[in-house]
Amino acid sequence: MEINLPSDCGNAPRTIVVGEFVAKWAQGESDAVAEWLADEARWSIVGEGTHLGPRGSREAIPRITAERLDVLSIVTHGRFASCDGYLEAGTTRIAFSHVFRFAGAFRKSCGTAHVSCPNVLSLSSRQTARR
Repeated sequence: MEINLPSDCGNAPRTIVVGEFVAKWAQGESDAVAEWLADEARWSIVGEGTHLGPRGSREAIPRITAERLDVLSIVTHGRFASCDGYLEAGTTRIAFSHVFRFAGAFRKSCGTAHVSCPNVLSLSSRQTARR
């Protein structure tokens, strides 16, 4: 899959986490997404309902096999973050907007650029498809 993130996507730890999270989501890696969700996480998808905890990640994965992910923007502030963009597969495009609320502080792994993700407490998404 081709993945395009904003060019300023490495300036803040939460920005990196959001970019990694949405890439795993777009690739359909529900197990990887589940690892980042708190047990009490609520993932609300407009028009579909709310999925709870790490198990809910399977229901929140896109229903297409995306060929391309374009993240147009990632915005963070304190414990909150959001991102928007679209997935493409052939002639199908799904636009998305995710809003995150994090549970706690970040821990950086020693000597690497990898950032350990604190649990996501809530995630609201809006997805629209165009064919």
